[in-house]
Amino acid sequence: MNNLRLKKWLALLMLALWMPTAWGVPTLMHDPIQVAEKGKPLGVRVTVRDAGGRVDSVYLFYAASRGMSPFRIPMSSSGAGVWYGTIPGHMMGPGAKMLYYIQAENADGETQETDWQTVKLVEAGIAPKDIPTASSVAYQAQRQAVPAGATRAPSPAPKVKSSKAKYLIPAAVIVGGAVAIGGALALADSGGGSGGGGSADPDVDGNYGGNYDICFEPTSGSNTASICDAGLVNVYITGGNVEIVGLWASEVLTGQVSGQTFSCVKSVPATPEFPESHLIVSGDINGSICTARIDGYSKDTEESGNFGGRIDTTKR
Repeated sequence: MNNLRLKKWLALLMLALWMPTAWGVPTLMHDPIQVAEKGKPLGVRVTVRDAGGRVDSVYLFYAASRGMSPFRIPMSSSGAGVWYGTIPGHMMGPGAKMLYYIQAENADGETQETDWQTVKLVEAGIAPKDIPTASSVAYQAQRQAVPAGATRAPSPAPKVKSSKAKYLIPAAVIVGGAVAIGGALALADSGGGSGGGGSADPDVDGNYGGNYDICFEPTSGSNTASICDAGLVNVYITGGNVEIVGLWASEVLTGQVSGQTFSCVKSVPATPEFPESHLIVSGDINGSICTARIDGYSKDTEESGNFGGRIDTTKR
């Protein structure tokens, strides 16, 4: 009898020790996105549960290929465990796919993440119901967050002012001044193609000079040797616009500044060192220091690969 009681107490003790760990790890419920339209922002939604109700943060990671260092953006909570985020439209293509995964962390630092998901990117023409746009995902997340039995006045789905709207998320590549639309951030193009840049901060205006380094990592089976380049570079910031000169031969990379961050995205021709490529430069200005991360990938099917690098400059 004593042995039976001892075994029961030991079983209860083991269960008590196991329960916090088993219950504490966040659980992610997500329906993978199969297809999306090139050049259009892609909304991603996930439901996160934690036994202690202590979900601290949820992040969306995305990249054009597994060889690239993924971009990370924070997802927004709409309540009831529903989180949503947006992959910006200018990152959706020109490649044939986009990869992403979601990671959640609770207050105890315990994390859980989904597998990498592959989204097929197609040209315009797919029925709207097949594409989870950023605004519809934000709207659905808010609707899903309403507790069972609760009443709420019906509200229409968020409307985008123009079909050219660009969706932006803090900590992603930020372009221009953004306004909230359905929980996502959006910037509507004026449509003229001319005019000023993003949110102009006169304190960041100036000429920043310094160095860059960039490396190309081939992914083709016949060539695996890395190719690197380094040199002098200038970053010019004026009135909400940015120009990067010297990074890629005679090419000038241009973009817009929002506060103290900027981005430049451009398809560039082949050079003696590198193949024809698509470059993404994401920068930050902190006082007199301007730094930027360089990402990209080859557009040459016979010389596939990915880029990684950095720009370090100081205001002159």
